[in-house]
Amino acid sequence: MAGTALQLLRQPGAGALDTIWAEDGTVFLSDAVRQGPLTALTTSYAGYYHAVPRLLGGIAALVPADAAAAVLAVEAALAVALLALLVYVASAAHLTSSLSRLLVSAAILVVPVGQGEVLNSIANFHWYGLYALFWVLIWTPRTRAGRVVAVVVTVLVAASDILGVVFVPLLLWRAVRPADGPRRDRHGVVLAGALALGLAVHFAGLLAGSSGRHLSPDPVRALAGYLLRAVPAPLIGERWLGDEVDARWMALAAVAWLAVGAVVLLAFARLTGPAWPLAIAAALHGAALYVLPVFLSGTAAPRYAVAPALLVVTALVALLQPAADARAGRVPLYALAVVLAVVAAVNFRVDNPRADGPTWREELTRARATCAPGATAVVPVAPRNETPPWLARIPCGHLT
Repeated sequence: MAGTALQLLRQPGAGALDTIWAEDGTVFLSDAVRQGPLTALTTSYAGYYHAVPRLLGGIAALVPADAAAAVLAVEAALAVALLALLVYVASAAHLTSSLSRLLVSAAILVVPVGQGEVLNSIANFHWYGLYALFWVLIWTPRTRAGRVVAVVVTVLVAASDILGVVFVPLLLWRAVRPADGPRRDRHGVVLAGALALGLAVHFAGLLAGSSGRHLSPDPVRALAGYLLRAVPAPLIGERWLGDEVDARWMALAAVAWLAVGAVVLLAFARLTGPAWPLAIAAALHGAALYVLPVFLSGTAAPRYAVAPALLVVTALVALLQPAADARAGRVPLYALAVVLAVVAAVNFRVDNPRADGPTWREELTRARATCAPGATAVVPVAPRNETPPWLARIPCGHLT
């Protein structure tokens, strides 16, 4: 509950409970109301399917229209909070200290990048989901309930974003390597099947022609974005970086990279007890999750840096694990915790387009005033002044 409330509080201005973000209203709520939740679930958008946003949009379609904005926001915030809890549990196998586990899990709740798009938005659940998926895929739960949760999360996240394909090599390695003597990792094999099932939804749509997306490959933008946005973001935050890549941004990015270099040197000098496999895996998957979508689309949207930034935090925490034989080895981890806490505090509430509304209740009132039996109401949603505008199209009968 605390994590959910924290997410809702991060939205300034008109607030999260009386606004609806872009695709949340225009696509997921509108489709669920007009087509029905089950039919909407099988509808592609922007080149792939969105299992979790479709399911959450279906729930919002079942409540009175006045409550839709609040339901969508709470659903999105609760989903992110549950992912943070999942990461805290899953990270226990790789990070022994409570502080380390807190850093890699709480980072989800206070991620300091992409706040103009991802906050309390079901459409952007997958950016958090991809980060949690990394932890799920390297986790071997001890209980049956844990294994069931891992499989369900894998299927849902993979069926919500085709970028889950980035994790295929990791799972293939896990599925084929011996886990204990000559025995295979059974749970790894099951997870591989779950990932394949989720991804099969997207590839089936592409092959059948029911989904597709225009591609504009741009390797330079992909590499530059990773170096200048994805890595500096968790250590600097979007408030200090600003909106334009200028001399100030470059200087702050250089500071962030110097800090990363210092962490690597500490690890190589054995002044800490680095978990190298975890650090390398997190760094490689973070880079892939940023470079791949930017390379293919030619667009470097801030939301693309969310999962990569969280994996940068994971890599740094892994490298700064306290050395078993040196009490002073805890100091670097504490220093990183202070940096991340300061950045989180500074970026807790950052002005964004959703803050300007429009408010859902006011727009519903206007829509009801012009509605006619059998007609469809056009209800503006955030952000304002976009071309084309973001509009939720709701049958008038649903508004009464």
